[in-house]
Amino acid sequence: MISLRNISYTHPDKTLLFSHLSLNINQHDKIALIGNNGSGKSTLLRIMTGDLLPSDGELFNDAPPYYIPQVFGQFNHLTIAQALQIEDKITALKEILEGNVTENNLSILSDDWTIEDRCIESLKYWQLEDMPLTRKLETLSGGQKAKVFLAGIHIHQPEIVLMDEPSNHMDTVARQLLYDFIRSTSVSMVVVSHDRKMLNLLDKVVELGKPGIKVYGGNYEFYVAQKQIEDNALKQDVASREKTLRKALEKEQETMERQQKLDSRGKKKQEVEP
Repeated sequence: MISLRNISYTHPDKTLLFSHLSLNINQHDKIALIGNNGSGKSTLLRIMTGDLLPSDGELFNDAPPYYIPQVFGQFNHLTIAQALQIEDKITALKEILEGNVTENNLSILSDDWTIEDRCIESLKYWQLEDMPLTRKLETLSGGQKAKVFLAGIHIHQPEIVLMDEPSNHMDTVARQLLYDFIRSTSVSMVVVSHDRKMLNLLDKVVELGKPGIKVYGGNYEFYVAQKQIEDNALKQDVASREKTLRKALEKEQETMERQQKLDSRGKKKQEVEP
């Protein structure tokens, strides 16, 4: 569905963020994208959307992903319908139902006769059923804005969803709705989050770090366990190397001392001989 091949990104100030990243996202994958702050997780998501060009490498995309950003300030001047990019379809549908069956309206609607029904269903699921599509986003809380964009998943019915910290501004009830959605949906997704409960609902972890990308075939708890095993193995390897080095140094020291004794005996013998 999405394939990244040798993707690199350099900031405008020439600072390298990451390089030579390769990753395949397949149908029904539910991926947690994790890494230290500043490792480039949000940037990588934006590259996956196609909105941000990588400095190098190739992006292959079978279907356009649906993207839910971390911040929504850039949409404040828009209505819900405009932010979800459904205003033209909703307007065309209403005009057609009122008898204005023009070629332009039919072209805009593009046979999407259930668009309004999906809006009603999705807004109801996210507990926004009393919110008109004409309402401006600037009047909504952070949690409400997040739910508006989450509602867009059912409305647009994408094959893959990219989410950047979707639960950040949510209350407990909204988070539970999000958890339930992740459990039940078959939509592929890549999620950036620090919400461990949500990360444990995803079936694959992709760690973004200095060496590049590393994939773990399990949820977050599995990832933590694997990292512990790796850390322990690394510590054992370091300890083993230190032990080997220490023995080598001790042996070298013994050899030197033995040679010094032999040299000393030889010298004394020469002094005794007439």
